[in-house]
Amino acid sequence: MTIGTIAAGLLALLAGAAATATGEGTRWSRWNTQNAAQHAVMLPVCTGPYQIASGDVNGDGLPDLVIPCRGELLSPKLARPANDQLTVYLNPGREGAWLRRDFPVGFGPYHSAIGDLDGDGRPDVVVPNYQSNDGRDLAILYGAKDRAALFEPTRFIRFSDDGLVNEYGLDDKGEPRYPTPGLTSAIVADVNADGRPDIVTVSYQSNLFFVLINEGNRRFRHVRYPQQSAPYDQLLGGPRDIAPADFDGDGVLDLAFSLYESNLVEVWKGDGKGGFAPWRRTPSFGRIPYHLKAGDLDGDGRADIVVGNRSTSDNAVVLRNDADRFTYDGSFTPRTAKRGEVTADEIRDVYLHDLDGDGRPDLVAAARESGKLVFWRGTGRRGFNQAFTDRRVAEFPGKGPRGIAVLPGAVAVIFYNSSEVAIVETP
Repeated sequence: MTIGTIAAGLLALLAGAAATATGEGTRWSRWNTQNAAQHAVMLPVCTGPYQIASGDVNGDGLPDLVIPCRGELLSPKLARPANDQLTVYLNPGREGAWLRRDFPVGFGPYHSAIGDLDGDGRPDVVVPNYQSNDGRDLAILYGAKDRAALFEPTRFIRFSDDGLVNEYGLDDKGEPRYPTPGLTSAIVADVNADGRPDIVTVSYQSNLFFVLINEGNRRFRHVRYPQQSAPYDQLLGGPRDIAPADFDGDGVLDLAFSLYESNLVEVWKGDGKGGFAPWRRTPSFGRIPYHLKAGDLDGDGRADIVVGNRSTSDNAVVLRNDADRFTYDGSFTPRTAKRGEVTADEIRDVYLHDLDGDGRPDLVAAARESGKLVFWRGTGRRGFNQAFTDRRVAEFPGKGPRGIAVLPGAVAVIFYNSSEVAIVETP
């Protein structure tokens, strides 16, 4: 297949054509595991892709792909610092090739989030940088009036280093390899119900997260959590990823964090005014919780959590929301869904999305070590081995899947061992 050109069937899906799913899993049952990877569309990206997001960034109604590339994440003291690129692929619709654009966003870009921050009707992109040592901590690419340019020149937000401590990433002399704040994830969401989207980003290096309250006219007010006077153990353990949802059912957005170093998931309750306070803490029931997603898996109206554990002996874990606590509901491995099986898969990303059109969220996992992109069909039922069933696998030997984004009728996946993105038709 020619790079950048989409096969007719997949192209129709990406252009927003109706999927053939009937709500009873017809497409799912006909999906060919072997052909999925063989017929994937492969597109080159910048060096060291680390995360991928989908969203309409040029206003044509089609979902595009946004890919921050961290490159070689070496010490700023060395000759080869991290990459500073963001690759954007514009969706061609029913004909043509994906158009690639690259933008500078600061050293060590780890994540991206899409939203209209300034209310001008044009999508903007937020990129947190892990290795910034020159004040370019958070990059914002505002959508340009000139749609050919796509974005205005990149703007940067710098966070104060006052009181920030490097908790992780020290060299053999006890000196930090990377600067604070060491941002690893970000979301765009209205946290204070004023109609303007705000930004939340996490600092893995310093056990913090920052809320950037959108005050209009491209101005943001920074609020740091935990507060300097807070107990030391709040958010302790290297917060890596964020999952926003209303976990306690009060109609207000809350935040769940994966704590990479302490093997915990911590949920902070929102007050609806932009403030947050610790609410629940639970083990991740695996080692090195990497990414997490929230969604109502069992149809009880409460947001549950799926955690992807990075350790090669752990897997995707379901934490069911029982209102007053989160209950371990079992783990799902790329080989089987039986409790207790040890595999070497290393889950690098998880994604919840209704792939087959039956109204229930399905689960996709990127397993780096085994080279698998794994799909489980959601059932809407409670209990271990009940929430998901009917596993499907697309294999990419040696590539190491690490990040997932969803398109209409397809999934886009980036790789640890390859600077490219694959677009795969979903079950």
